[in-house]
Amino acid sequence: MSTPTTSGSSAPAAKREIKLISHSMLFYWWPIWVLGYILAAITYFDNTRLAIVPDGSKLTLLAELSDEKTIVYRLAVSRPTKSLEQARLATENPSEDPPFKPRVSERAWMGPVFCVVLLLVILITNVPMRGLWSFLVLLTLALIALIITLIPGGWDSVLSAVFHLHIYINLAGYLFVATAVFLMWAVSVFIFDRRTYMIVTPGQIRVCEHIGASIRSFDTMGIAFEKQRDDLFRHWLLGFFSGDLIVRTAGAERETIRLPNVLWISWRLEEVQDMLREKATVSSA
Repeated sequence: MSTPTTSGSSAPAAKREIKLISHSMLFYWWPIWVLGYILAAITYFDNTRLAIVPDGSKLTLLAELSDEKTIVYRLAVSRPTKSLEQARLATENPSEDPPFKPRVSERAWMGPVFCVVLLLVILITNVPMRGLWSFLVLLTLALIALIITLIPGGWDSVLSAVFHLHIYINLAGYLFVATAVFLMWAVSVFIFDRRTYMIVTPGQIRVCEHIGASIRSFDTMGIAFEKQRDDLFRHWLLGFFSGDLIVRTAGAERETIRLPNVLWISWRLEEVQDMLREKATVSSA
């Protein structure tokens, strides 16, 4: 009885490589579309509508015509508006469409919170916030906004004190901003950002610094990696522990390569260092 012979040489192991992707500043805009969709969902399920009336309109309660299920008002206006005319026609000719179509939540905190988050994201992604004091200032502003939100009627009182300024955004407004930002964010993160990268293999790195650029190769002998992650809000709060990577090559023509906004930079650099140590151990052996 014969037994099958096995080859003493095993198949070569697949070549290891680590790909580091540099993202644009648009990556940090994810809170805008996330919050926009959340507020749009709240507005949809609140199912409150908006009526546009001219200045000087008078609203009177008709208690004699009201009951437990229906409250009747009388509205006196100086001139008709498109919103009122559409509502009147929809009421006189019942259809599937409601008399008042625009959905707007009556929650006073939603509009200001969305605007505050939008402005904070613009500030954080365009102005470097370095150092502890900048962190404390922005954290204080966020806590103040949160406290006002938690106080019943807090935003109403604050905005009424500021020239009766109230911010209400309808369902279409939230959806338009959230969808537009999401599409730009998705195209940037999943298509354009992947064209700016660094591939690290044992003994060599390959770099493409921007879209359309040629891929350059460098030897890893004497190469130095440095991470910058001192922008607390951008790198920690919005960036999932991202950071800016600086690579300095060795040799006769030394170069400095910068890859901003690399996700999970500490963990990825540990992988790179482990790979380089393995290569150095094999070479010395």
